[in-house]
Amino acid sequence: MGIYKDSNDTVTTATTTTFANAYNETNEHSLKKVLKTRDLVIFGMVFMAPVSAQTLFGELTLTSQGHAVLSYLVGLIAMVFTASSYGKMAGAFPKAGSTYSYTSQAISPKVGFVAGWAILLDYLLIPMLLYKISAIFLMELFPALPLWLTLLFFLVPVTVSNYLGAHVSSRLNIIMTLFMLFSLVLFISFAIHHLIQTGGIGSIFSFQGIYNSSTFSFDALLAGTSLAVLSYLGFDAVTTMAEDSKVAGKTVGRAAILALLISSFFYILQVYFATIVVTDFTSFISQDTAFFEIAVTIGGMGLATICTLIIAVSGISTALAGQASASRILYSMGGDKLLPSLFARLHPKHKTPYCSILILAVVGYMGAILIPLSVLFQLIVFGALIGFLAVNLSVIIEFFGRRHERSLKHFIPNLLGPILGLFVCGYITIGISPLGKTIGLIWVFIGITFLFIMTKILKRDANFLDDM
Repeated sequence: MGIYKDSNDTVTTATTTTFANAYNETNEHSLKKVLKTRDLVIFGMVFMAPVSAQTLFGELTLTSQGHAVLSYLVGLIAMVFTASSYGKMAGAFPKAGSTYSYTSQAISPKVGFVAGWAILLDYLLIPMLLYKISAIFLMELFPALPLWLTLLFFLVPVTVSNYLGAHVSSRLNIIMTLFMLFSLVLFISFAIHHLIQTGGIGSIFSFQGIYNSSTFSFDALLAGTSLAVLSYLGFDAVTTMAEDSKVAGKTVGRAAILALLISSFFYILQVYFATIVVTDFTSFISQDTAFFEIAVTIGGMGLATICTLIIAVSGISTALAGQASASRILYSMGGDKLLPSLFARLHPKHKTPYCSILILAVVGYMGAILIPLSVLFQLIVFGALIGFLAVNLSVIIEFFGRRHERSLKHFIPNLLGPILGLFVCGYITIGISPLGKTIGLIWVFIGITFLFIMTKILKRDANFLDDM
């Protein structure tokens, strides 16, 4: 998927003393050299995964009523403004690198905790989402396999690797990205050939692939955009590298925006051709594997097999880092006594938070079996958008308010841009399904309740929030 957080292969034995550091540790990467803008752009693209549009297409085109391209364009607008805000905060707090710490510094630790709690939902759900997507696509090749068994093909190697302390290197991530780009180019080439064969060269250019007046509605576009945003999740990983590079926060923001634009080009290209190849978005046997069906139509089982295998393998590499990231958050929170000490236990030999990893494996497996993909999509987007809203608001308060940077040259980056980011992100949040918003709000309420217990009932206000 679009979200991919790299992590080191071991967790240090020293207890992490802040929730901010917990979040930062999940965003650590294996690169130790000085990074240039080019490196940051590649880093962001690796995390957003070029093939994520393929896994989302079926649900996206149905939800948007055939307007997947427009959904990506609207989502891009929100992400560009938000990426700029992340860049601003990375320049101001280069060692922070997280939604939680930015919001805590600019607004308050309590608001920061709620924002961090909301985005924690992503870390818990992303592995199970990737298990399920990869399993569903693999089952198209081997339909006799049941879901409960296919999930184990992905969950077991991910869990064992994290348990032993294996990690996915940046070089391997780039190789996987090249494979994903190969899959993308192959699909587009077959799609163009199919269109020319069936409708002539003029059929390659169809405005209906972007806008169809007979099915368009703002409500459908809004709902579709809330799904399209899933592909963009992970661009904020670029800002976490500010501490490890010599480029300024402004340059980090530019790198994030450039990664967004390049990735958007690939996303839009894929869904455009998928839309005009199969114009009836209700004709798929299964929305979960719509892209597989399109691949069979234009290139037979050979193309479908290649695309499916690349999606499945890329899902393993992404889930590997996703589970590792979530386990490190739980480990650090356990060390801070925000969770039971069980989560902070390290393996005596491998120095990994094995209890957290095993618990995540069980929860991920059960969630992948029981929770529908459409619900997982909505919940992950909800948590991320709450975090994006918090960062945009933080820029306004920190720069336009506290630092009084209100001159003409600061007006757009310090006020207008974040306001537009708030508006579009808020607009997308409203478009999330009632079920997604309800469960998401319940999760936030649990976090607020937890904060209330810690600060009011257990009287840990000063130490608890200061330590965060």
